[in-house]
Amino acid sequence: MFFASHGQKQLSRIPSPYCGNAEQFLFQSKLCCNHLASETKNVIQKLTTGEYNHYQFTDIPLTETVPPTPHTYPPPEKIPPYQAEGVIGSVAQSLGRMFGYRENCQHLIYDIYPVRGYEQSSSFINSRKMLGFHSDGSAHTKLIPDYTLLFCIRSDPNSINLIADVKNIVRKLPKWVTDELFEPHFLHTVSQNPARTILKPILFFEDEQLSITYDDETVSGTDDRSKDALEFLNQALKHTAITIENHPNSLLVLNNKRCLHARTPFTPKYNGEDRWIKGTYVSCKPIKNGTILALAP
Repeated sequence: MFFASHGQKQLSRIPSPYCGNAEQFLFQSKLCCNHLASETKNVIQKLTTGEYNHYQFTDIPLTETVPPTPHTYPPPEKIPPYQAEGVIGSVAQSLGRMFGYRENCQHLIYDIYPVRGYEQSSSFINSRKMLGFHSDGSAHTKLIPDYTLLFCIRSDPNSINLIADVKNIVRKLPKWVTDELFEPHFLHTVSQNPARTILKPILFFEDEQLSITYDDETVSGTDDRSKDALEFLNQALKHTAITIENHPNSLLVLNNKRCLHARTPFTPKYNGEDRWIKGTYVSCKPIKNGTILALAP
């Protein structure tokens, strides 16, 4: 059970976060937090304390008819399903404050589905190319998400999530590699146009917890030692990652600083039945709820 009594009724009141309704969306989905089932609240508590670094809620009871998967980006603003967005908003605001990056879209919730012409790109709208291990917003200079939420509207059997926990990663590394990853010897690409990078470590401690910020597409070493350390890291990711399949009406919550995630390639159909995910970011920092940030400030 995901909702307690009256949860579905409250869910139906939540407006779309698009079309200028962001404040009402935040308000109504915040009210929905009170109607989450005790089992759901217990999982959220374990996510906030760090007992869980990821969790997938499955079989969430939604009643809306799912429209065809969009095929151009960004999607039409008035496209449902709005109930999925309400679920995202209620769980996100149970964890912290929702925010978005302007480069993803102009809204708090962004959509992930394959787009023709981007099959081999490095963005989340690719398909035939593997989306490599990364933490979202890893190179942002002001705010990195504490949590990433991914709600599956429609799945593809070949599109599998790969999740690697930072503690398991470090157990596979030689000590010199771990020590090197704590050093600010790694270039993280902030933006490509204009070209901008920052120099910082990959491993760090936050609130006394081992944390990681990385993107295998945009992080590089600055000397032989740091480049060798990245090779060891990438091998450890392959050996420690677990698989989590997407299922319709499932919500995957990731601690974005405690684990890295990737996605296997798949073949798009462009027939309205392609994989479709809705996502958002959560911060535990004292930011304004509903903030939209520039990814490369």
